[in-house]
Amino acid sequence: MPIHVFVDETKSRGLLMAAARCPAGDVAVNRKALRALLLPGQERLHFNHEKPARRKQILDVVADFHLVVDLYRTVGESHADRRRCLEAIVRDCTPTTERLVVEMEESTYEHDRRWLREAARRYGCHETLRWDVLVAKADPLLWVPDAVAWSWMRGGDWRRAVAPFCHLKDL
Repeated sequence: MPIHVFVDETKSRGLLMAAARCPAGDVAVNRKALRALLLPGQERLHFNHEKPARRKQILDVVADFHLVVDLYRTVGESHADRRRCLEAIVRDCTPTTERLVVEMEESTYEHDRRWLREAARRYGCHETLRWDVLVAKADPLLWVPDAVAWSWMRGGDWRRAVAPFCHLKDL
């Protein structure tokens, strides 16, 4: 079954990029479940702005998706570190990955697009892998790597809540 990968990052004590892999057949139902979590007036979920009880509720929903989230970690937060993470994500996109969506970081938007294009060519998937750089409200599944990256970096019970479906890759 084809896979869609959704990517967001956190920059706390280095760079951590979370790449959530979702089977294409589950994308629509997972998006619907995430939209159902929005409070009146909310355009998107942003884990950093949620209260602890809401965070737990969101993670319970995400855990039910049975996703795998690859975590790409670097010690630094430079452009070079970001590029290494994005290249590794593209490299790890198997032949079954048909779509890659990266949350837009305004300050690195043009760089991200160039690095993704170059990595897709380098790893021979430029004709099969569709990729986009989007704002978070454009696709609810971008909220998943946001929640997972925040939880991982926060540590303690938050990390334990996401650890069963995460794979850490130090770069």
